[in-house]
Amino acid sequence: MIKEQDYIAIFHSTHRVLAAEKTLKEQEVDFLLIPTPRELTSACGLAICFAPELALEIGSILSDADL
Repeated sequence: MIKEQDYIAIFHSTHRVLAAEKTLKEQEVDFLLIPTPRELTSACGLAICFAPELALEIGSILSDADL
């Protein structure tokens, strides 16, 4: 379930968001794959949604994966 305070990570391509999904699943991190809200961007149709307390962990994982 998406909450108002949740963070959303957007990507430039579907390929990258699917790679991020795979990487986060491998690390057993709690997140949701969601349609990208139109008010944020139309570059890619998918985004990763997660709780604010996971921002540093997810940011580090995605950075290490060059995503």
